[in-house]
Amino acid sequence: MDITAFILLAFSSLFAVIDPLGAIPFFSGLTAHMDQAKKRKTLFRALAVAFGVLVVFILAGHQLLEVFGITLDAFRIAGGIIFFGIGLDMLQSKPRRWQTGIKRAYAADQVNLEEEEIDDPSITPLGIPLMAGPGSITSVMILTPQAPTDFGPGLLIIAVLGILLLTGGILMAADVVLKRLGRTGLKIIEKLMGLLVTVIAVQLVLDGLTPVIKKLAS
Repeated sequence: MDITAFILLAFSSLFAVIDPLGAIPFFSGLTAHMDQAKKRKTLFRALAVAFGVLVVFILAGHQLLEVFGITLDAFRIAGGIIFFGIGLDMLQSKPRRWQTGIKRAYAADQVNLEEEEIDDPSITPLGIPLMAGPGSITSVMILTPQAPTDFGPGLLIIAVLGILLLTGGILMAADVVLKRLGRTGLKIIEKLMGLLVTVIAVQLVLDGLTPVIKKLAS
């Protein structure tokens, strides 16, 4: 894989998993009571949190795997299974199962939060897990060792930054996008992204199983 192909793979994978268009209704609902200045502040904080989390996993994710004795092939297989579940949810227009626990915890925590904190959804659930969730974390963990150059982590950080900036631009224009695309348009895009995610998931499982099968055969 050359550098151009790697960057394209990184962009497409992260775009499909973060799914900024699919996040529009979620973002609009959480920030409906805010003025434009507060929306921008909330979105900027969410993007900064997501960027920080993903950079940590790009730079130190594999050290974490080594600490827990997890192989990259096992992570690929697990990531493929997670991706497949996300993709199926998107294809069937179901609420994503990996968000429900966070959303329940967030709702429960609101009981004990001050009003100012309740109005700020930037860290949870916008930053984590909407942008930096299991799917995007798995993506960067798997993409890092596939880089065709020693500067792979740097290229991946640039890709993450690009996708998050694109996500920020799309979410800031959420009201306009909703009016232009409508619910039907968003559903079509969601299903196309779901198909892409499921294909990536199958490829990840195959990549993870191939060396295991070869080792067993030998």
